[in-house]
Amino acid sequence: MEPLISPTPDNWTHRRLDDLCRINGGPSGSDLNVGDHDADGIAVINTVDISDGRVSDTPKIRISPAAVRRLSRYELTVGDVLLARLSGRINHVIIGEREAGMLMGGSTIRIQVAETAKAILLPFYLHCYLMHPAVLEFLGQQVKQGVQPSLTQSSLRNLPIALPPMGIQQEIAEVAQAFRNKIEAHERVAGLARQLYKQVVPQMVANEMTLRA
Repeated sequence: MEPLISPTPDNWTHRRLDDLCRINGGPSGSDLNVGDHDADGIAVINTVDISDGRVSDTPKIRISPAAVRRLSRYELTVGDVLLARLSGRINHVIIGEREAGMLMGGSTIRIQVAETAKAILLPFYLHCYLMHPAVLEFLGQQVKQGVQPSLTQSSLRNLPIALPPMGIQQEIAEVAQAFRNKIEAHERVAGLARQLYKQVVPQMVANEMTLRA
């Protein structure tokens, strides 16, 4: 197996993704019935809901609790890595507390670190590894081109994974998480500022018009 990242220190090892993780796709179209849709229900995350390493605040599809129970094998848990399958651009997200309990959609692929591999691979390190340019290039080469570009489960199995010692993985994960927390905090502030902008500016215009009348 040819490593994607080299050279690496002598205490790093290299394994295939399918040696370390479970890889599975989401429900097929036939698994969801028209009556399953519920505007107030549980979100289903599809390719269109994944952008810039995060899940949209307004997923396009929501389904009823009864449908979620029927499709419980597709329920997402903290640490799952979810890839957008139907896209020419490689995009993924790591599932956190906010997304846990949502369902993966049919246009995504889930990667879960296997129980037997948790002693040598941290999910958040895997998330970071998938952001490396060489890894993105490899995954981009696996995309099947066509009317709808697509990534398949089988094309991910041979992905080489560079494994540093767990202490180094933890350090990488902690720094990445700190950056992520900062980004999310700034996005919340920016969101509030946008809301105020949309509310206050029209009120200012209306008040000014009233004063000038």
